[in-house]
Amino acid sequence: MTILILGGGDDDHAIYMQSYLRERGHDAERIDSRDFPGRLGISHDPIADTWTLSLPGGRVLPHGSVKSIYWRCYNGVEYPPLPNEEQAFIAGNDSRGLFESFLIRYPTRWVNGWSGFLLHQTKPVALARVAQLGVEVPATLLTNEPDRVREFVARHPRCIFKPVQGGAHTRHVGAEHLTDDNLGNLAFAPVTIQEEVAGTNVRVFVAGEMVLACEVRSEALDFRDTADPEIVTHALPSGMADRCRLIARTLDLAWTGIDFRLTPEGRYVFLEANPSPMFMGFEARCGLPLAASLAGLLTHS
Repeated sequence: MTILILGGGDDDHAIYMQSYLRERGHDAERIDSRDFPGRLGISHDPIADTWTLSLPGGRVLPHGSVKSIYWRCYNGVEYPPLPNEEQAFIAGNDSRGLFESFLIRYPTRWVNGWSGFLLHQTKPVALARVAQLGVEVPATLLTNEPDRVREFVARHPRCIFKPVQGGAHTRHVGAEHLTDDNLGNLAFAPVTIQEEVAGTNVRVFVAGEMVLACEVRSEALDFRDTADPEIVTHALPSGMADRCRLIARTLDLAWTGIDFRLTPEGRYVFLEANPSPMFMGFEARCGLPLAASLAGLLTHS
């Protein structure tokens, strides 16, 4: 049976996993959502609930022939520009409607599926779910109201800010961010404000029941700002691996990278869980078998 990888030819991790699986004798194909509807074919019979996929190279995957799908990246759909604005609107909605129905309904093992994707797109909900487990999370405010920001910062003198959904790195809140002019930008988009948590960056990869952890040693507030960080394996204390599995299940994730801040007092404070974590750099630097653990989820019978 075929293993599908959802990701474009511009995504190193999608390309790497396709090669990794093929080198080990697995039938792995890669599909890019941007090829739909121009080059990728999808047909669905909703009464029989059957699907057929016609890949850009001409290969047809009939219903029941896909063993699993690795959701690396959903890039949206792309369709030719249309001169009529109303037609373009309808074409976009129709294309997205069928492709996202495939993401929601296609019957196979998804790593990960629609629910995990949506929870990552709505991070406030994910953070609330984790907090309700009794997992420690930083004091947090999500808002588009300037007065609420000022009140939060007054209670928490050291704060950071970041986007609600993602797309930019974490930064410290300074006096320049609290001016009327700057806070007026909240009328364009809300923001996430959190109390800064001092400590060590810990990334925990969960692949089913397998839990693999490492430390990212960086002086930067956001370790992604460090070009070549030192990454070493990390031994989780008793019970922490089970807690990470619980977080993954709660967020509907079979495969995830969970970021914690380990405080000097030994507390693991949850920051976020990524449903499609980059792993190649972590594996190269500290030797954790991350590609193998992901492949195991995709190939397991």
